[in-house]
Amino acid sequence: MTDKNITQGHIVSSFNEDLAKLHGLILKMGTLAAEQINDAIAALVNGDVRLSRQVVDQDRQVDEFDIEANEEILRIFAVRTPIAKDLRFVLALSKCVHELVSVGSKAKRIASFTIQLHKDAIREPRKKFLIHVQHMYDQAQKMLATSLMALENIDSSKAVIVVRDDDKLDASFDAGVRHLMTFMLENPSTITGALDMIFILKALERVGDHACHVAEQVIFIDQGRDVRYLHPDVLAHNI
Repeated sequence: MTDKNITQGHIVSSFNEDLAKLHGLILKMGTLAAEQINDAIAALVNGDVRLSRQVVDQDRQVDEFDIEANEEILRIFAVRTPIAKDLRFVLALSKCVHELVSVGSKAKRIASFTIQLHKDAIREPRKKFLIHVQHMYDQAQKMLATSLMALENIDSSKAVIVVRDDDKLDASFDAGVRHLMTFMLENPSTITGALDMIFILKALERVGDHACHVAEQVIFIDQGRDVRYLHPDVLAHNI
């Protein structure tokens, strides 16, 4: 199913425009949230406090998208009274808004944390710790980008890829935590720094969860099925 299938074909052409406007608005919101995560991690890795502050300041833009999208959703319900696939579309997009706001919040949290880290020389991230952050970021960023592509085209096949990748991201988080704990056990002076990195890893793990939830909503739009509680392998064989 494509964007054209959902946002076109209504007797009232302005309904097409309303759905297309909402869809486009949420895609822009997703792009901004993804950029925020990219900048937050770049700031952390490069010790760029100025960029971190920029990420914190730009979180207001994500909040503004949230307000605008929710106002548009309420207006569509009030004026259009959507049913069937249109109702699925609007409800799913509403849930996607929540997930993308959460992605933006994770970016702000990482950026704020980076600012605090670089105020204290003792807490500046060690390169050997940042390896795990970079690895998890690469996975979470890919999941988020793929979920947004799936949302743009209402593509269940891409959405399934995101859902299946969530287990891989969880495994990377567990591996990263175990490795950081070995540093803490062997050298107590690394405890503060390692705990700081675990905080970042958890934020990235949650970004992957939000991407997964967006992907699940894409499948709901396309297939009309709630797949939130299906095992990824079962899902892959039924889509």
